[in-house]
Amino acid sequence: MLTRRAFLGGSVLGLLVPRVTLAGDPLDDVLARIARARAPVHTMQGPFTQTRTIGLLATDVRSTGTLVLVRPDRLRWELSAPDDVTFFVGPEGLSYAGAHGHGSTLPPNARIAGALDDLRTLLGGDLTRLRERWDLRLLRDDASGAELEATPRATVPSPLRSMRFALARDLVRPTRALLVEGPRDRTVIDFGTLVVDAPVDPAKMRP
Repeated sequence: MLTRRAFLGGSVLGLLVPRVTLAGDPLDDVLARIARARAPVHTMQGPFTQTRTIGLLATDVRSTGTLVLVRPDRLRWELSAPDDVTFFVGPEGLSYAGAHGHGSTLPPNARIAGALDDLRTLLGGDLTRLRERWDLRLLRDDASGAELEATPRATVPSPLRSMRFALARDLVRPTRALLVEGPRDRTVIDFGTLVVDAPVDPAKMRP
């Protein structure tokens, strides 16, 4: 059995080894390393700040919230007041609950909700599955982490023009996401300190 000390030592050593791809596509190499890093992770949770820029408004709309991810396929995306709404993404689909109601037909002001299924995959899923509908591009792979960009394929309808997603050096915890809806409409999500593998009450993952 691998001891905790040996595991931590191996993790540190992995961070010190230069990230050199001897053959093949650098993107494939990064996706494979992300998959290996995520494999032992069961849950991830913590705060985020969401800033929406809407071209028709003079100021940005800033929200705070908390995410809870239970791999492989459940995401709870809770926005604090004044938004006061929680979105749930799971195998059965996407739903919400909040001060103004609940259901599976999302409120018209929940524009980001249309991207939450793909965001769930970005946060903790199999990134290679995004290639069925998105073109992926590697923007950065260095000692501080990695950053990817996804653009929808021409034949796939999407509320987004692109997504950017940055990971910390452990390739597990996200640091920032950028969701671009149009030339002047976008959402920036900055993640706080995310805790990995803390217990999660299963009841929290359903409305």
